[in-house]
Amino acid sequence: MPAGKAIMKWAGRRSDTRHLLKPLPTDIVQTLSLAHHLALESVTSGGGNLDQVGYLVRVVYLTFYLRDTASIDTNVMAYRCAERALHACVARVDQGACCRLVDHEPEAVSRILLIHDQQLSAITGHLYLAARERLRHHVANGRRSPIALAAGR
Repeated sequence: MPAGKAIMKWAGRRSDTRHLLKPLPTDIVQTLSLAHHLALESVTSGGGNLDQVGYLVRVVYLTFYLRDTASIDTNVMAYRCAERALHACVARVDQGACCRLVDHEPEAVSRILLIHDQQLSAITGHLYLAARERLRHHVANGRRSPIALAAGR
């Protein structure tokens, strides 16, 4: 089952929502983490596509939205670097190049994925779902990067 469907099945499985006040189940955390890291590996190896890059952009934004929920000290610039790396990959694809992260780009994105792994292990279900809803709203309204807005750019 795809990672997004697994979390939504878990979130909506009961009329009682007390489970949302508990940490995310380990199997959900592992499923999400695996999906994120596999997408990064595909794009790093040159076997990726723009759907995977878009998926990684969404993970970077979700991690950014959750930045205050776990005691992980991360500067906004780490998010900007990951976002720029993914946007540079898209620009290269638009120019006919392979869909691949190059040079320092994989490390920039990997750093954010590792932060997100820590977040997923520490947060409750309702915090995760609230961040997903913020992301959905952001995408639906076609707004500027939330990272750029926070950085004042």
